[in-house]
Amino acid sequence: MAAPDTLSAPGTDELPEHADAVVIGGGHNGLACGAYLARAGRSVVVLEAREQAGGCASTVDAIGARVNICNCDHTMIRASGIIEELDLASHGLRYLDVDPMLIGVGWADEPVFIQWRSIERTLDGLARVDPTAAAAYRRYLDVALPAARLVLAVQCGRPTTPSIVATVVARQKLRGSRVLLDWPRRSLVDVLTSFGLPSWVIAATHTVGPAVWGLGPDAPGTGLGALGLAIRHLVGVGRPVGGSGAVPGALAACLRAHGGRVVTGARVTGLDVEAGRARGVRLADGGRVTAGAVVNATDPHALLVDWLDGVPAAAKLRARWAARPADDGYESKLDAVVTALPTPRAVLDLPEDVLPAALHHVPTTIVSPTPEQQIAASAALKRGLIADRPMFFLNTPSVLDETMRPGLPGGGDGAPPPRPGAVGGTPAATEAHLLSLEVLWTPWALEGGWGDPAVPWGWLERFASICAGGSGFLESVRDWRAMTPPDYEREFFLRRGYVPSFPDGVMAALLGRRRELSRYRTPVAGLYLTGGATFPGAGVWGASGRNAAATVLAAR
Repeated sequence: MAAPDTLSAPGTDELPEHADAVVIGGGHNGLACGAYLARAGRSVVVLEAREQAGGCASTVDAIGARVNICNCDHTMIRASGIIEELDLASHGLRYLDVDPMLIGVGWADEPVFIQWRSIERTLDGLARVDPTAAAAYRRYLDVALPAARLVLAVQCGRPTTPSIVATVVARQKLRGSRVLLDWPRRSLVDVLTSFGLPSWVIAATHTVGPAVWGLGPDAPGTGLGALGLAIRHLVGVGRPVGGSGAVPGALAACLRAHGGRVVTGARVTGLDVEAGRARGVRLADGGRVTAGAVVNATDPHALLVDWLDGVPAAAKLRARWAARPADDGYESKLDAVVTALPTPRAVLDLPEDVLPAALHHVPTTIVSPTPEQQIAASAALKRGLIADRPMFFLNTPSVLDETMRPGLPGGGDGAPPPRPGAVGGTPAATEAHLLSLEVLWTPWALEGGWGDPAVPWGWLERFASICAGGSGFLESVRDWRAMTPPDYEREFFLRRGYVPSFPDGVMAALLGRRRELSRYRTPVAGLYLTGGATFPGAGVWGASGRNAAATVLAAR
């Protein structure tokens, strides 16, 4: 299997003096916006502050391997239509299906939850453990699937499209609409308990849903997150060959094929506004680019608070954003090159006809505390503490995708971080794999700070404690690195390490609340917003970039 040529958005183009549209930020949404604008015949330049475009969807060289900055599992972009509309396959993008889609284990003796793309296979697995859980899951799907189809129809289009509601009603005959009105008012625990689902399924649903938003399972408004499992059955899970960076790489290639430019190492520090209209941007090196339209694909805070200071048309909007408290980042990621694959003991105990051994390391394994422990962890997060039993996402991308396999004997980009308490040398390796461990609710303002490497190394130790032969797994670690919230702030210009995400639900977007985030435009003519902070939200999706491009094109 050969890796595509566009593993990430490579190289940089010449900076123009003028463009029809300038996009600030070369993450996948900014690149998607630029690709759609370029395809429509506009001259476009995407400006990226880092030396490589792609943002948090990037795949980078580190520890002697190709490492994804964030999780490699993609769902919503495969349902959005963007891949087909931009013909990203012709620009090197190819997906591998992940099935089963996830393996959920607990910290104690909870049953293993295996979610397959097939509903019946998922139900069969649940029935082997607990027939009442299987019956409850079927009751859940009977209600959730129509609502999930409704959400997909709405969130893959512009909420401003006049016919969207009529289209959805015609397609669904209002099936699922009650859920969209009811579940967002409730908590995830309340919604899923009402179907009789056991706590170990609820915990897993929370880990892959509202926990990623930084919210506890009992938080009001998290109920809509209960749709996540149903959406996975409809869409499936995939991984791009060569890593997540293949998505921004293909988008950049598409943009360039239509005459657009991607300029890296170009940090925007200001906005030029004349007569109430955006006219271009200023760069850190003193350069300028004038443009008929400016689209911000980064955190809106700097744009709306710092760069619009003194612009009368934006005074009310700026005051509202200036009054918002800063959000703190809470996700970390540890990557390691290993020569032994860790397997939770609960997974090893499964019969071969429930989960074949060959599939143990194909999907992401999530480790979830109980709902009660998740609620306690939410309170600890606010105090700057990491729970003793965190929520983990662990996968080994190189098992499914051989292009992600580290080279041997290989070496990192410098000396590996120390393994606290480790003694002896590194064991001889016959086959190396890349291991990815995402850890939720690791506060930016960690009590005691982030200077001690024993903190991230401890996450590997905690995972090893529930695995067969855990000590051997730890000894097999050849190299590793951790990205914590302060690292994301320093390397990706994310304020306080926080990855912006659209704060509202589907109904709020349809009603036009926080119009700058759900309508992609600002009170300043020619100034638009896109990115994870805008509808439909964060994750590798791209719908926000497409929607923002459509808004720009409709205004010209």
